[in-house]
Amino acid sequence: MDDPPTEVQLTEAQLGILAALCRPISAGNSYATPATNQEIADEVFLGVDAVKGHLRTLYRKFGIEDLPQNQKRARLVELAIEGGYVGSAPSPRPRADVPLGSVEALREAERAAAAARPKQRKRPIGPYVTVAVLVLVVAGASVAISGILHPGSPAPQVPSPAAYRAEVAGYCSLALEGAPSTAGQDRAERARGYLEVIETMRGRLQSLVAPAVPDIALERFSTGLTTAANYTSDVAQGPPAAGSEAEARYVAELTFAAGQVQAGAVGYKLGHDCVAIGDLVARSAQNAASP
Repeated sequence: MDDPPTEVQLTEAQLGILAALCRPISAGNSYATPATNQEIADEVFLGVDAVKGHLRTLYRKFGIEDLPQNQKRARLVELAIEGGYVGSAPSPRPRADVPLGSVEALREAERAAAAARPKQRKRPIGPYVTVAVLVLVVAGASVAISGILHPGSPAPQVPSPAAYRAEVAGYCSLALEGAPSTAGQDRAERARGYLEVIETMRGRLQSLVAPAVPDIALERFSTGLTTAANYTSDVAQGPPAAGSEAEARYVAELTFAAGQVQAGAVGYKLGHDCVAIGDLVARSAQNAASP
């Protein structure tokens, strides 16, 4: 069996995906199976396609992309827990000199549990997401009760395609306005500048309520942003060596992502600024190649 990586650099989004994937096992049930893509998506508030894109990146970062498909998820969970990227604490044992059932025994168990928790290299966002889910559930219940007591209250409306396009186009414009300068910087610094724009646009897009009718062009635009964020993040953490397989893969994936963003923006009629986001992803692809 392959050895777990000694250190894998992960983004906050990737740590959240890992935490959600491992949740059934890290909660203490060693016989549980990893979370499904839909369960992960529900926990971290992403689409299923975005979750799949993050998982592909995680398989690659942990060196298990060549495993059979039915083994990848379980192996990723093992490596994540072994490497300390998510927590998995054993049940604490009370001290022999403390009577069972006493208050001191409970306190001792809590202290033992705290000492047994492994130190985390990264702070997972899973617990915060869980709190957010609980808050949303409570808020949803309050809204439902309000609707029962006040049946005349209007329900949230799904936007029309035209209104949604206008909102996305406005976000594309704002993301580009906030783009940092990349002139005179090295490859990693330029990648961080591109990533700031891409992640800003991706987060804003995912925060919107989409029209009820799905559209392949819009899905292409969203998927391209996710792929661009994943690979631009890799370049920002460490540009690939000249002539390496990693360099060829990064350039190819980012070039494809740029095409997806541009084609999606044109196909869904999102306007010039959203097409320009695709141009920025294309520059990120050029930046991934050694000069």
